[in-house]
Amino acid sequence: MTETQPQRGVSKRAVFVGLLCATAISCGESYGTLVVRGSAMAADYSTGAAIFLFFLLTLLLNPLALLLTGSRLHSGELATVYIMMIVASAIPSWGFVMNLIPFLGGLFYFATPENDWANIIHPHIKPWLVSQDRAAIWKLFEGAARGEPVPWELWHKPLLAWGFFILSVYFVTLCMLVILRKQWMEHERLLFPLSVLPLELARGEQGRLLPPLLRNYLTWVGFLIPFLINLVNGLHSYFNYFPFIQLNTPLRLLRESVRLNLYPRFEVIGLSYLLSLDVSFGVWFFAFLAYVHTGVERLFGWSIGPSQPYSMPASASVAHLAQGAMFFLVFSILWAARQHIGDVLRKAFKRDPTIDDSGEMLSYRTAVLGFIFGSIFAVWWLAQTGLQFGIALFYFLLCLATFIGLARIVSQAGLAYGVSPVAPPVFMVTALGPTTLGASGLTALGMNFPWTADLRTFVMASAATGLKIAEVMRLETRRLFWAIAATIVVTLISAVWMVTTLAYKYGGVNLGGWGFGGLTQLTGNWIAHNINNPEEIYGWHLIY
Repeated sequence: MTETQPQRGVSKRAVFVGLLCATAISCGESYGTLVVRGSAMAADYSTGAAIFLFFLLTLLLNPLALLLTGSRLHSGELATVYIMMIVASAIPSWGFVMNLIPFLGGLFYFATPENDWANIIHPHIKPWLVSQDRAAIWKLFEGAARGEPVPWELWHKPLLAWGFFILSVYFVTLCMLVILRKQWMEHERLLFPLSVLPLELARGEQGRLLPPLLRNYLTWVGFLIPFLINLVNGLHSYFNYFPFIQLNTPLRLLRESVRLNLYPRFEVIGLSYLLSLDVSFGVWFFAFLAYVHTGVERLFGWSIGPSQPYSMPASASVAHLAQGAMFFLVFSILWAARQHIGDVLRKAFKRDPTIDDSGEMLSYRTAVLGFIFGSIFAVWWLAQTGLQFGIALFYFLLCLATFIGLARIVSQAGLAYGVSPVAPPVFMVTALGPTTLGASGLTALGMNFPWTADLRTFVMASAATGLKIAEVMRLETRRLFWAIAATIVVTLISAVWMVTTLAYKYGGVNLGGWGFGGLTQLTGNWIAHNINNPEEIYGWHLIY
């Protein structure tokens, strides 16, 4: 095999193992978060569940397979499995499913005479978006009788409606990624720090059981420091005679108007080593400026309003200032890529033979047409939920801009944790005002919280890292697209099955996580507040 040939990494056995791992992530994340109430491992860009399973695969399972069978997954196959796992990590919890399932009945379950949601919100919820069976909803939140199966026939209509929509959104974002991939990876050469560890773990050497990284004693020294600290603190939670190692040091600034928590995040320290100096400096410096900005505002008693949902702890002014920076970032991304995007369009519509798209997941023609028709379907779907068509189009473009901006930040800065400065539904209210949106539009925006509000992770960001790994490993990208597509479908189905089954068994209100309690109540209160307190426009928010 020459250096220019792709590895046969997207093999049947690699895809099979990847789908098994994706199912394990979707079911394990649901059970671990909801029942065990442990740390969410598939809720952020760091994709902890994927790293954990990949660590086991390269340290134990792959060497064991070689010893027992004489065969193991080679580097390209390991890379394929990892790509499928990080895509799967973006779906089961905060990425979508654990947010969605409570929404299929939560606005009915938490309705009371005091909040009056029955009159304020319920008339504007489209019946195909949620379950219409009261008993099914109450059993979802309070649990069914022992041994009673989940009545899927009462849930299939809203699940299919949401399923087709989210699949179209994922497809559109993958098409955008195909269009931007060469610009980011070959022209601008972004760092993609989150790809470094899996690439090192996937490296194999002839005659060696373990990759070089796992044979380096410095790796294990670095591993043991956070492992032992967290082990001791974990044991302290169960056995009080173990000490607790305090790592958090609060620092109060500007007459105690803000509190800066000094806390060593070991994974962030590790990722910072992989960044360029200007990027690593910029990440913490501008975060520090946001704290100072907030403190100065508090000293002078200046405020443009309360913190926005999903923007906390940032004040409303800081959040909208950061949102403006996000918009400028997206504009600069598209402006810098204008020549490349022109090449993509020429290849798509004029079939220019001088432009090569053979190394992409999809041909440029398929990507451009997929983006157009997928977006048309998504906007039409949003319009059916209660948004006016023009507002639905604006909202969807806002969501896509947010995806591009966050995916770019993750690709360049290796951001392990983060959200949009202002969630797209919230910004719609800021920009257009509750009066323009109307009660139906506000309810529709609230119903879209599961996929656009708490953007701690999403498929496009994970897939971008995956394509960088595929480029380095020279994987067959056309086959990789179908592996990613299969991962998305399998993860969606298994996560929906697991979350719904657990809710019927234990009762959603008895489970951990955020979806079955705080999320639906926050959303309902947000919808009702904006309907009851309409404003034409939030001027100061837009000025910031």
